[in-house]
Amino acid sequence: MAEPNAQPKRYQRMITDAHGRRVTQLDPVKLHLLNLPSIIPATTLRAMSDELVPDARRQRLGQILSMLASVLLIVGGTVIYFRYFSTWKGFDPVNTSIYLLQALIILAGPVIAYFVYRSKYASKIATVMLKHQHCPHCGYDLRGLPMAEDDGATVCPECGCAWQLS
Repeated sequence: MAEPNAQPKRYQRMITDAHGRRVTQLDPVKLHLLNLPSIIPATTLRAMSDELVPDARRQRLGQILSMLASVLLIVGGTVIYFRYFSTWKGFDPVNTSIYLLQALIILAGPVIAYFVYRSKYASKIATVMLKHQHCPHCGYDLRGLPMAEDDGATVCPECGCAWQLS
């Protein structure tokens, strides 16, 4: 039986449902950007996407352009430095290790910032999807489903995940 998640593995994040089970979650912004409204209706998908990341398509283009500009700035700055300001005096292990450490710091900063941003963003996804009453795991519409009397969670009939609806 196929997994109800239609997204590739790299777009999935893990969350915990109301019964403590670890499951993957859909990303409405990625579904909206990839034009996949088959799981969730297009209007609801756009509303969820706009609530998570307002004007997602324009922001995605801006992120791509800023990454390209950053790469060009780093490579261009390095070339200019070594071409005009550096004097070669032979192989120096101390300076080489300092250059490698600087490169590591320059490259690690944006990567760390990206993962911090993604973890904060991933925690908002389930809240927004439950606000619109869709299962964060499979996207099934949870409106009108009964709540369990023991814990007040609504169980999704599609995937079996339990969620606390407000």
